[in-house]
Amino acid sequence: MMALFRDIWKDIGDFFVPSVEPGFEVTRSHTWPWAPSVTVLLLVGSAALVIFLYARERGSAGRAVKFLLATFRLGLIGLLLFMMYGWLLNRHRTDLPDLLLMIDDSQSMTLEDVYEDPARRDGLLRRLARVGLEDLNRLNLAKLLLLEDDARLLRTLQSRYHVKLYQLGGTARPAAASPSGPRGEPALDSLPVDDLASAVAAIEADETSSRLGRGLREVLESQRGRPTAAALVLTDGVTTEGQTLGDVAEYARRTGVPLLLVGLGSEHPPRDLRISDLLVDQAVFVGDLLNFDFRLSGSGYEGRQVNVRLKEIDGPDNNQVLAEQSVRVGRDGESQSLRLSHRPEVEGEFEYAVEVDILEGDSNPENNRQTRRVNVRDETLRVLYVQDYPNYDFRFLKSALGRVLTRDGQQQAIQLTTVLQEADLEYAAIDATAERVFPVSRDELFEYDVLIFGDVDPSLLSRSVQENIAAFVEQRGGGMVVLAGPRHTPLAYRDTPLARLMPIDLETVSMPPADALLQQPIRVQPTRLISASPPLQLEQTIADSMRIWRELPPIYWMLDAPDLRPGARVLAVAPTRTSVSGEELPVIAMQFVGAGKVVLHTTDESYRWARHPQTERYHAQYWTQLIRYLSRSKLLEGTRAVELATDRVEYRRGETVRLRARFFDDRLAPEADDGVRVMLEHDSGTRRQITLRRDAASRGIFEGLASNLAEGAYRAWVAAPTLPDTPPSQRFTVVAPPGEFARLQMDAADMQLAAEVSQGRFFTMEDADELTKHLPRGRQVRIDSLPPEPIWNSPLWALLFVVLITSEWLLRKRVGLV
Repeated sequence: MMALFRDIWKDIGDFFVPSVEPGFEVTRSHTWPWAPSVTVLLLVGSAALVIFLYARERGSAGRAVKFLLATFRLGLIGLLLFMMYGWLLNRHRTDLPDLLLMIDDSQSMTLEDVYEDPARRDGLLRRLARVGLEDLNRLNLAKLLLLEDDARLLRTLQSRYHVKLYQLGGTARPAAASPSGPRGEPALDSLPVDDLASAVAAIEADETSSRLGRGLREVLESQRGRPTAAALVLTDGVTTEGQTLGDVAEYARRTGVPLLLVGLGSEHPPRDLRISDLLVDQAVFVGDLLNFDFRLSGSGYEGRQVNVRLKEIDGPDNNQVLAEQSVRVGRDGESQSLRLSHRPEVEGEFEYAVEVDILEGDSNPENNRQTRRVNVRDETLRVLYVQDYPNYDFRFLKSALGRVLTRDGQQQAIQLTTVLQEADLEYAAIDATAERVFPVSRDELFEYDVLIFGDVDPSLLSRSVQENIAAFVEQRGGGMVVLAGPRHTPLAYRDTPLARLMPIDLETVSMPPADALLQQPIRVQPTRLISASPPLQLEQTIADSMRIWRELPPIYWMLDAPDLRPGARVLAVAPTRTSVSGEELPVIAMQFVGAGKVVLHTTDESYRWARHPQTERYHAQYWTQLIRYLSRSKLLEGTRAVELATDRVEYRRGETVRLRARFFDDRLAPEADDGVRVMLEHDSGTRRQITLRRDAASRGIFEGLASNLAEGAYRAWVAAPTLPDTPPSQRFTVVAPPGEFARLQMDAADMQLAAEVSQGRFFTMEDADELTKHLPRGRQVRIDSLPPEPIWNSPLWALLFVVLITSEWLLRKRVGLV
């Protein structure tokens, strides 16, 4: 009896609220032949008649009682009409809708994200261990969601849908263990849960590209004609080629398939600090300021304060910190140029390292450090100083250079030879540095490393001697310092071979009047090129060097040189002296001429820096550094001459390749600013020529860009200028864009967009347990119908009829209406 009652009650419940069961559908039908409008008229007419009759009823009953009696009567009429309708309950067996379960198997799913919370990481590792997984990578997290708790999620999906398992990477493919129908299409019947679990566990992330949008669309197109409840995609959302998931979301919405996306991984790129592009001179003199220029970039550490250090790996200061700087890390992917400096005090070949702190969570500590080898030499330089008369600059500079010793103190670091044109013949016998005449032979002149050319009378230099001086710079690669003077240099050399050596345009040069009172002090201020000008770096840092220059005593005399020759660089200016156009006039200018360098002083008063005890050492230091800078080519004799480098060894198609040629020996650098050409040869044999242009701050560095390169391996080499030895070369490759590891962070924004547009939902590992609550029912297709069950003749309706009519009669009797 109870079972019969439960069945009747269930049927009535299904009639009013159809139950939702996988594989079954409940519908209602009736045998009433008349149109619904007739039913409405009957109900309205019956209601009007009942209300009219009870309103006209005489007796002691009040309105409330009459209303209740009318309700009973209307209920009886409605129940009779319901039974006359002949309602039937229909149950149908249905085919379960499909659920597309897609797992990203591209190589980016092998990444292990950094978790700042150790407890969370440990918890995930314990959960992975319980399902037999070890690595905390993205693919294993996808497997964890499906396999943990005895594959609970898979079992839930399997009970409600036909689960079709796909691997989504370069293409969308049915999972290896899935049954296949004709032409490789997945079969309609789902695998048993255990087989599904085995198929999930067997997936490997080895696809070299991610075409997520294209793969999803192909699967959706193959589902046309099949009831599809949703597409459940477990992915990091990173698309490397073609359409993204967000691009396909609108198509999914039109086909009625919501996208349920589970994002795996972190929205932030892996945390990393990186030292790159370390640039340092290959050889320097003992005591020179050795600058290590490099770039620091990072991700995941924005705003963090870190220390960058310069260390000597081998040598007397083994692993000792030589310089250190505190730096605030910039925005993700943003690099900043930094410099650490050191003055080596010992001769030898040393290996230096520039490194940055290894912070917690750094995904690649190996790129926190770069090393370079530097040859430190302690050699004597030969300097020839020629001057017409013994002015103050000559006297102070001669004295200062004569006191410069090598680091061991055993010999002079600068072997100075002077030629004083106005001196008596006996002067050369008195002064050990003096020579009677300027060298006439080119070979004799070429024995010197640097020529200091003061205020020299051109009438005492033959044209052949002047040609030798030009060749000394242009061919031999010697350094030359030109000191302006009130009598001759440089105006007297306008129409001589030396005119082409001058960094300034001699046609527009003017001198102060000879009788002018020189009372206005002129401060010498370095330009922004100080960072690339070792002679002007008087202290370890640029800031300290600028401070020293501001403290140096002023000069009072200088010539006005408003116009520079093409390619000349201004190293220092007089801020209080400007040209007609408003530009500050140069005090120190430089230009590369042929294989050498020429530095011009538009004043002969650097001696003023040596007249004060507080700044005397900076006078000697400046001149020593200037001479050594002009003699750098001497250190590079016998070493490799040119280096060709790219900023990376692998590029994605569409990226620009940055090429840099560095001439360690400036003498080998071409005179033209665009004089370096690099040949690129593809492995197919096709060639392409790239022109490199000179860097604004360095004569020996040329840079250029190569774009729109096809995929493949490339070899680049210096095609021009012609070098005496085998030209340097560099190999690099261009691969398919943008590469699985080009973007390491989860693309949450695109997945959120795709979920919103397709009317689906986006989940992360934190809320993935809510997934089953948001699974859509999907459209079910009937495959069989059970015999209809009549509802209208249920005993419950007869019982309800008796209850209603009895209640009405008893109430009428009580109020005296019977």
